[in-house]
Amino acid sequence: MKKLYHSYIVLIIRSGILLFFSLLSSSVTAQERCAVPQILEERERKYPELSTEQFENWIANKKTLQTTFSSRKKADTLKIPVVFHIIHNGEPIGIGGNLSKSRIDRQLEILNEDFNRTNSDSTETLDEFKDIAAAFQIEFIYAKQSPDGQETDGIVRIPGSEPTYSYQERSILSSESYWPAEEYLNIWVADLAGGSLGWAEFPVSNLVGLEEASNNRLIDGVSLDYEFLGDNPNSPTFESRGRTATHEMGHFFGLRHIWGDGGCSVDDFCDDTPEANSSSTGCNLTKTTCGSLDMVQNFMDYTNDECMNIFTLDQKERVRTVVENSPRRLSLTTSKGLESPPVFNRDLGLTELNSQFTGSCSGNFNPQITIKNQGIFPVEEYSVQMFINGILEETVELTETLESNEQKTVYFSLLNFEETAQYSIFYQVNLTGGFEDERMENNQKLEYYQRLEEERLPYEKKFQRNINPWFIRNADQKETWQLYENAIGIPFYENRENFGQKEEIISPVFDFTTIDVPELSFVFAQAEDSIPNRVSIYASYDCGRTFNDLVFSNTITDLSTAYEVDSVFTPQVRLDWDTVKIDLNRLKDEESVCFNIVAENRLSNNFYISEFKVKESNKKDKEIEIVKWEDINPLFCDEGLEGILTLKNIGREFIGNYTVQILNQNDLIKEYIINDEVLTSGQNTQLSILLPKPDQNIGEYEIRAITNDAEEEIINTFYLPFENNCFEELPPLRLSLRESDNDNWFDFNPNKDAGWTYSTDYRAVTSNSSNITKESSEDWLISPLLDVSNTNYLGLIFDVSYRKPFRQAEKFEIYISDSDGKSFNSLIYSKEGDSLATSFGNNVSNQLIWRNEFVDLSPFVFKEKIRLAFKVTHDNGQNVFLKNITFFVGQSPPPPYPNTRKPFVIYPNPAKNDLNLHLNLDIAEQGFFQILDMRGKVMLEFTEPKILNQFISFNVSQLAEGMYILRLNTKRITATERFMIQK
Repeated sequence: MKKLYHSYIVLIIRSGILLFFSLLSSSVTAQERCAVPQILEERERKYPELSTEQFENWIANKKTLQTTFSSRKKADTLKIPVVFHIIHNGEPIGIGGNLSKSRIDRQLEILNEDFNRTNSDSTETLDEFKDIAAAFQIEFIYAKQSPDGQETDGIVRIPGSEPTYSYQERSILSSESYWPAEEYLNIWVADLAGGSLGWAEFPVSNLVGLEEASNNRLIDGVSLDYEFLGDNPNSPTFESRGRTATHEMGHFFGLRHIWGDGGCSVDDFCDDTPEANSSSTGCNLTKTTCGSLDMVQNFMDYTNDECMNIFTLDQKERVRTVVENSPRRLSLTTSKGLESPPVFNRDLGLTELNSQFTGSCSGNFNPQITIKNQGIFPVEEYSVQMFINGILEETVELTETLESNEQKTVYFSLLNFEETAQYSIFYQVNLTGGFEDERMENNQKLEYYQRLEEERLPYEKKFQRNINPWFIRNADQKETWQLYENAIGIPFYENRENFGQKEEIISPVFDFTTIDVPELSFVFAQAEDSIPNRVSIYASYDCGRTFNDLVFSNTITDLSTAYEVDSVFTPQVRLDWDTVKIDLNRLKDEESVCFNIVAENRLSNNFYISEFKVKESNKKDKEIEIVKWEDINPLFCDEGLEGILTLKNIGREFIGNYTVQILNQNDLIKEYIINDEVLTSGQNTQLSILLPKPDQNIGEYEIRAITNDAEEEIINTFYLPFENNCFEELPPLRLSLRESDNDNWFDFNPNKDAGWTYSTDYRAVTSNSSNITKESSEDWLISPLLDVSNTNYLGLIFDVSYRKPFRQAEKFEIYISDSDGKSFNSLIYSKEGDSLATSFGNNVSNQLIWRNEFVDLSPFVFKEKIRLAFKVTHDNGQNVFLKNITFFVGQSPPPPYPNTRKPFVIYPNPAKNDLNLHLNLDIAEQGFFQILDMRGKVMLEFTEPKILNQFISFNVSQLAEGMYILRLNTKRITATERFMIQK
């Protein structure tokens, strides 16, 4: 089942005007199809002054004012000019979505039959409803003249830029081909996605106070799936008899579904359509849902086409009220599209030229222009002039008789443009021999010739001071590419009404035979928006005459780099920019290649490009790279080192064999020769590594991944520092973050990039992700070996801060080695991107936002010894900050320590039976505790082998009532606190 029927009304508020249009369904029942109640509720909460009630009050007031409606307009048949935009996928006429004219003609007939009750199945209307059946007296006719005054048959055929279109993409569909909605009823016919049969834009009301508000005229019309246009016995779900267009046209003129998109208590604002609890399917003529017979034959229900046959009198009054009052519906009735283009006795016009823009390398150009006699009388004497950059270059005098509607192509002398520049070529046709042309607005045409610069490869252009030798092609003379500070861009934000407008800029010409493995890259910036601007890059192989090869489109790669803003977006910081790289290997044998960057206005924010490069790709045909370690622990005691190495084929071709070598001080320790697996481009594989215990206590392994590419040995190197580190600590434990003392913590980066460092500004360790450009590079921070043999409960707490940029996403993971520290084989914490973030933004904030995290390590204390590894995987985004990394004895996170500098606090105070200590020391050490009475007599004393941040509770029920002193002694401090016992 491909398509499911049909549309439902949605309220949109845009710039202060009330606008309705219908959306589509992809569900079987009305409840599943229709999100109208939720959408209306949301819109009315946001804009209470712009509600459905307001629109219906407007309709009601217009009806009241039109007291002479039934008599004054009763006999008038209103004509509406329609244009069918057939948006196809390149098929011949009559095949697929490029429908035949006869099919379109039949649809127009059906619309007129249904709206005027001349449909042959009107006799099948149930007797209960025949008396209220109505003819709207509206006639739909093909537009007779196009917006530029040319004769037309009312059908436009355009290859679409998308294979299918959803209702969310209705702006894209309408931009494929559009005639002014004030003059023409646009009907777009395409392959609609999501099971949709069609949709229509609801009419605009001119509510008091909102007359000057803008509205989206560029999508105003009706959209139909091509399979349900006209008669089509093979349409999915039911046989099409063209009633999809009838139904949607009802919405276009203000009719609602007969069940009111709700139920028995919801009105469709037509008194003579019985209430219904829901939509209808099939053709159940006895359906009764609200105490009366449902009007399932109404065109505004969801029944099969063969079942529909009636509009009602109230529906007619509603439609006629809209047509005579809603601005863009009323203007249709007086459109110039209803009239044939004017005909003059003598009227010469220019129709076709080479193209609006022509590119070239040689400078040679053959100008030509086509003229047409659009008048009634033949013409015998006329001339065509050609101007170059405003200066008359050549005049061609003609005495050959040109009959009415006959046309002729005029050829001028060969031009040679020596300088690299853009030239304007202006043509004008004139009647001679004593006669005057009665219409002059079609006598002129303008085109541009661009002689392109030839540049050598490799090539790099930074758009800082100028765009030369690039050329802009501004077909509509509206906003276009312009120079900003250190970039070129297009002011789309300031010109959001120009949906679908395409802006082009042409590169110089390159000889790709001079480069082995070409790669194109460009640096761009754009803020996130609901529909990102479409950006495409086309290649030309004839010096810019034609651009037919699409080498890049952002339909796959999102080109948003920054979070959405409510103003003009201007890139300010490093992360506002990003780079796209495009493999152009297939162009390496082309001699004359230039590129056309086309940015299409989708009503989003401005789009910028700062750099454009074409150079030799770093990507080899065959290359293996070491990506990361897994389960590795570079700290060893008596055992060797083991882990898993992840490798990736980063070349263009498959790899059937490669070698991994492990060296220590240039001595080959181990070699793995792999020739029994095939890695395709981009594929990962894993290799288990087992190394003997190193002879030295501190050192570094060099791991090489070796492939042979075109008799060249390619080596990628990875590093693993190691250290004989068997020093054991008891919990609790905290990373001190003193630059001179890391408390036996160990950090490394396998790529020898800047790893974890201490930030004095934030008193935290930072990953330096913003400075590390290598993809997936890692920073490791490894804790000392913890003796947990006598620990029942153990927890980990730490504070993390990460400002998530729009496009990049760092990852932070914690691994535990529960095998006495041999390898990190258990992942206990993992967050990336949004889940890791404590704030969002491309800029570096002056104030970090912290989040406290807790991880219960109690499940691992049955082991004798454990280690933890904190790992950040970089994305060249923002730094990850950590502080207060603490192992504490307990199963749940401690409450916040009181805002005091004291090393401990005691509570409750006064105490009765139990006394609690909450410790918070900077450095873990042994603690000696005493409880003394006020005369200095020791009442209780005990020693804790290691104190830091514990909770210690002990029984004081044996002590008499009174005041006491708790004293703590360590190697560094002595502290006392008074408390009272009260029975």
